[in-house]
Amino acid sequence: MSSLETLAWHRGFGQAVDKLDSPSFWLGIVRLLRTSLTFHTWMAVVFSRTQPPVLLGVSGEEEGSDERLLQDYRHGLYLLDPFYIAIGEGDRDGLYRLDDVAPDCFTDTEYYRRYFQRNVVNDEVQFNVALDVDRTLCLSLGSQARYNTDAIGFMALVQPWLLPLMRQRMHFESDIDQAVTQRSYTTTPRRPFPLDDDMLTEREREVSQLMLSGCSTKGIARRLDISIETVRSHKKHLYHKLGISTQSELFALFWTRQGKG
Repeated sequence: MSSLETLAWHRGFGQAVDKLDSPSFWLGIVRLLRTSLTFHTWMAVVFSRTQPPVLLGVSGEEEGSDERLLQDYRHGLYLLDPFYIAIGEGDRDGLYRLDDVAPDCFTDTEYYRRYFQRNVVNDEVQFNVALDVDRTLCLSLGSQARYNTDAIGFMALVQPWLLPLMRQRMHFESDIDQAVTQRSYTTTPRRPFPLDDDMLTEREREVSQLMLSGCSTKGIARRLDISIETVRSHKKHLYHKLGISTQSELFALFWTRQGKG
């Protein structure tokens, strides 16, 4: 940056801090980031392992967001979001890119076709702040083009001040439990999943979610630290128990149990 650009950036940062308690906080942060970064959709959201996500701010239709797609996302597609799944597996603080979390067959999934390709389009990054053992605050930036090295470098540069600012913002979010930043748990709650049927074992439930999120058999084996043959056995058993024979049928059953069938 030139000296004038640096001056303008510091001025913008000061304005963002000044709006920490304002309803326009998230929009102000987005506008500040856009002075040096190109992205097309954005979303500020709190992910929970036990409850649906809470949207704190989101881009409008003029920026490319589709309200109907967002409703589908909140209704249940978020359970297949690779960022959401990664958070549940422990990747909760810092800056993450889609390449860091997307399964090997991500572009073949119904989630990708129904939501990501139509709403985010190409690439996505997420700034994550762990609020407690259950909830994570995220600022997601979606782009129609892949982020280049300069863009990723810029985001890494702003991460040290953006994450603490996001954490402090939670003191002013009226839609979130006021105790969210102080709450603690002795155990990690179990994440909801509509195929969490009594007839399925915990491992079969995990395999079904990873399948729908785009993990190959080898990818599931790696994530769960089990053999490929064991994964295949779990697939065979859960298909038999659910009375289906294809992954498309598995997604249809998932969506029906979400009330969308």
